[in-house]
Amino acid sequence: MSSLSPRDGFASTSWSLVLAAARDDQAGPALDGLCRSYWRPMYAYARRSGLSPTDAEDATQDFFVYLLERSWLKQADPDRGSFRAFLLTLLRNFLSNQRRHEQAAKRGGQNPLLSLDTADCEQELAALASTEADPAAVYERTWANCVLQAALGRLAEEQLRGSDAARFEILRPFVTHAPTAGDYERLGTQLGLARSRLAVIVHRLSRRYAELIRAEVAETLTDRADLEPELRRLLGAVSH
Repeated sequence: MSSLSPRDGFASTSWSLVLAAARDDQAGPALDGLCRSYWRPMYAYARRSGLSPTDAEDATQDFFVYLLERSWLKQADPDRGSFRAFLLTLLRNFLSNQRRHEQAAKRGGQNPLLSLDTADCEQELAALASTEADPAAVYERTWANCVLQAALGRLAEEQLRGSDAARFEILRPFVTHAPTAGDYERLGTQLGLARSRLAVIVHRLSRRYAELIRAEVAETLTDRADLEPELRRLLGAVSH
């Protein structure tokens, strides 16, 4: 296996840490973090599989319990690839064999482990209703959107810690959508910057955003060789 190397900026990944920690029963925190970041594709898949919003939320919670409580990681193959693909396979099997009432009883009425804000996800699903019905395709697209949102969130955290926080809030929309001539004129007046300077700032923000997308994807892989194909697949999912 060709591991992600420090030279690439990906010295260790969340998914590789989960697989390594499984050998001594310490996978919980890393796995918990991955699932909290990427629960939306699971919920979207359950919805497109025919479950109601309430049942899909329950199924996602149940699947999360299953991931944290079962010993499936002890047999995990360190070369199994991306967390995204592995999770989809596991989720398909889980839903096909799910007995919702038994799982609910197993939780014993405890509060859900995940706080699921499904309203935005429902809006996204509604927008896809006329163009995409395949649960696996919806899963892929929702996963890709989660990656992009997570990378943008990381960029915002970096910028808001610096001295240009107010400027970033104004320029944030143009990290993902290039400014038009009219935008440059308006922003130049608002920020007191020449167009050439604005163009440089926006370019640097967009470049850093691309770097963080790569880092976000890398955290769900164990093999550096999978990074470019995974990026193409995820970015292709949001372009359709």
